[in-house]
Amino acid sequence: MRVLLVEDDPSLSSSLRRALEAQKFAVTAVGDGENGLNELCGNDYQVAILDVLLPRRDGISICAEARRQGISTPILMLTARNAVGDRVTGLNSGADDYLPKPFAFPELLARVHALLRRPQNDVKPRTVTAGKLSIDVLRHQTTCDGKVIHLTRTEYRLALYLLENAGIVLTKDAILDRLWGGDHGESSNILEVYVKMLRRKLSAACGDQIIRTVRGVGYTIDKT
Repeated sequence: MRVLLVEDDPSLSSSLRRALEAQKFAVTAVGDGENGLNELCGNDYQVAILDVLLPRRDGISICAEARRQGISTPILMLTARNAVGDRVTGLNSGADDYLPKPFAFPELLARVHALLRRPQNDVKPRTVTAGKLSIDVLRHQTTCDGKVIHLTRTEYRLALYLLENAGIVLTKDAILDRLWGGDHGESSNILEVYVKMLRRKLSAACGDQIIRTVRGVGYTIDKT
């Protein structure tokens, strides 16, 4: 069973990881929200354990964005905030359970097992498609007419964002915010580099110009 652990406290993260691995879970641990979201949306996990207060992106935001993208992985939220309103906010964002800190590991383990026992009848398709281009989010695989296209991590994230919004022109600022966060500083030039590299790979595989530039606005992928 694969577990994603997103916790920025190194001591707590390390102790939880060791304890979960002792229970035969395969644990991937990351320490910030942006990487946590990328892991959750780009890989297949049976359970995700998210702290609420994280650098770069908080757990509530991770949960809400993952659900928006159709990610159905059960999510257990951890937080030092124990107010009813905070728990309600977490659950309304799409979390399946909520565990206030401090907690005993046996209780966390019991909640993880309870989430694993829940039927996952509402699992949504994890393939995003527009025309000949398709991305299998579970397998982290991009294809064109069935031909696999090998992308770097950033190229994959860029392709997925464009494909999820096929038919919509995404501004450069929107793409920068998605890929590099709100403080993207000098990243505007690097975006053009990644678009160029991705465009070259997609065109080589599909035989068409997949990414279209809308001058003065941004980029788009047509729906068909």
